[in-house]
Amino acid sequence: MLTALVAALLMQVNAMGERPAATTDPVHCPAVPIQANAGRDWEDFEFSTDAPGSPMRYADLGCYRRAAEASREYLTRGPLLAVRESAISHLHMARYLAFAGDEAAAAQALAGARRSDQRTGDEIPLDWNAYVEGLYGFLVKDRDLLESRLARLRASPNDGDRYNGANLQWLSRCFERTYMEAQTRPECAVEPPPS
Repeated sequence: MLTALVAALLMQVNAMGERPAATTDPVHCPAVPIQANAGRDWEDFEFSTDAPGSPMRYADLGCYRRAAEASREYLTRGPLLAVRESAISHLHMARYLAFAGDEAAAAQALAGARRSDQRTGDEIPLDWNAYVEGLYGFLVKDRDLLESRLARLRASPNDGDRYNGANLQWLSRCFERTYMEAQTRPECAVEPPPS
């Protein structure tokens, strides 16, 4: 369980940098194996970068729309997920859509990423909802929402919140740009504040 949370955090932390350009080429982005994916364990499905049909594998190829499709189909046809798992999958799906350039659809997908459950002792301490709401603020161009959640994460003593705060800072610095640009352009990068 902790492995999955570390991987989720790393996907957020490592958002800055090289990302392949979005493509929808069917040769490069093969169809989602919907039935095979539906039978997969959530952690294997969500975090595998090697298994065909995994959203992270599609994203690594620049097939962001296929990655989002894989997530959507898994959320609909796969096993019923706990609140935590569903929130992570919705967040990832939203990011795939944003990387594909569909920020409106990304904002809709992100609506399912907030958590109503209580965190367990096995999880990395994160103000998950502040991060999700800040990301939503960027996608819908609500600077006040983005900035208020960024301030909350900056004030947190938790390392994970500071890393997520750095991600929101990139979005804040390049607020008028696309999500892909804000996550990949060097002028948008901001180092996390020192501990």
